Amino acid sequence: MLEQISQFANLAFHRIHVRSALNPILWLCVLGSPICIWAAWIFKDDLFIRNLFVIFAVAPFGIACVAYIGFAVFHPDKLQSEDYQIRHESLQIVQQKSGRITLDPTSLDAIVNPELHMLERKPEGER
Repeated sequence: MLEQISQFANLAFHRIHVRSALNPILWLCVLGSPICIWAAWIFKDDLFIRNLFVIFAVAPFGIACVAYIGFAVFHPDKLQSEDYQIRHESLQIVQQKSGRITLDPTSLDAIVNPELHMLERKPEGER
């Protein structure tokens, strides 16, 4: 059972591709809260320690909600993935310099869709 849980966590970790400002607090929710709930159950006889672990289990979810609202209001671009932010910055730089330099259309395609560009460059045997 423990091995299945660890395999599921490992698979979930490698499946997440979106890297945003909320990822660290979300990982704290996923990993820290169950541990704190388990510890609260272990210390169920000691009221103070049990309540402390329950607070530590619930706090990351409250922090995540407040952080999401804060980012949504003040820095919505931080909720986007790192790849999106990099492509957005690249396109903004291209837009600023569009009148002064000439750009190859294929370079714009590489900025907008880098995965497609990488697939086109791979030899047939590697696909």
